[in-house]
Amino acid sequence: MILAVWLKELRKLVRERGNFVYLLVMPMAFMILFYFLFNQSGTGIKLNIVDADHSALSQQFIGAVKKIPGFQVSEATDGISQVRQEVAQGKLNLAVIIPQGFAAGLAQRQPVNITLATGPNAAQSTGPVSSVLERLGQRFADPNRPPDLVQVKVEQAGGGPAPSIASQIVPGYTVMFVFYIMITILRSMFKERDGGILERVKTTPLKAYQYMLGMWLPQVLAAMVQIFVLFAFGHWLLKLELGNYGLLFLLSLALALCATALGMMLTMLAKGENQGMAMMQFFTLGGAAMAGLWMPLDMLPATMQKIAHILPQYWAMQGYQALLLNTGDRQVVWTGIGMLTAIALVAVGIAATRFKQFARAE
Repeated sequence: MILAVWLKELRKLVRERGNFVYLLVMPMAFMILFYFLFNQSGTGIKLNIVDADHSALSQQFIGAVKKIPGFQVSEATDGISQVRQEVAQGKLNLAVIIPQGFAAGLAQRQPVNITLATGPNAAQSTGPVSSVLERLGQRFADPNRPPDLVQVKVEQAGGGPAPSIASQIVPGYTVMFVFYIMITILRSMFKERDGGILERVKTTPLKAYQYMLGMWLPQVLAAMVQIFVLFAFGHWLLKLELGNYGLLFLLSLALALCATALGMMLTMLAKGENQGMAMMQFFTLGGAAMAGLWMPLDMLPATMQKIAHILPQYWAMQGYQALLLNTGDRQVVWTGIGMLTAIALVAVGIAATRFKQFARAE
């Protein structure tokens, strides 16, 4: 008897091709994704160095920084003020400014400050980079490493406060987990279909689009509540400054519409619940990794940074950080709202065309 049950379940597993996707294909895909994500030679923290001293010692210092694993170093040809402006605008994330008199100060055993200008998306990189530069500077100061002779002064370009790590963590994980509502939609829709509710709906005056709206809009509300709670948590506990609540609401609404619409679309495209689950898990986790939700986008390989532009998670994250870090670039926010809304409309259109086929499937 137990053997019969065992064989029955085994046959069910083999018949449902979605199980192979969820149990085998998806883990292998993530192995490949993260292998290339973290093992490419182009991966690392990007540093732009301005040498205002133009001495042999400052060039030796730059050469030593270039040899540090995990750093991608380039020497900026523009002046200090131009580099600071580019960092403030988010065009550069981190800039190291070696001051005039660097070599002379060390020769006279006088304290020397190296400036680390940080941009809007550099919150996670600032601490490690500052520590490494300070230790390296001490070696150049004196073989015996006298304390505090070389210090790294961290400054937020544009004169604002240094970015908090919460500006990466809170919007990153909020965007990531908002897309998990797709799984709720998937389970709800398959439960309705497998329970025969969709068949009974056909016998009522309720139109297909009315039924879909009735399923979709409550999920949008749930996603908005989720976003509100997570940002409130980040504000009160992690001291994240919010600001411009109007744009924050519009961007969050566009994100909620996009995530739920994609959930409807992928549900309609899935041939089974397991297959749909695998598709959504891959989209959610893979999108989080490639769109810069887990770490600053600047730390990802150049190829990944280009791919990120096709992902809704990227547009949401860029919009949130432009607001939370007060970069003054409202165009980024409006572009994010527009892209998320456009993706939502396309996804809803595809879901509508697939609804009848989904409802008929067994």
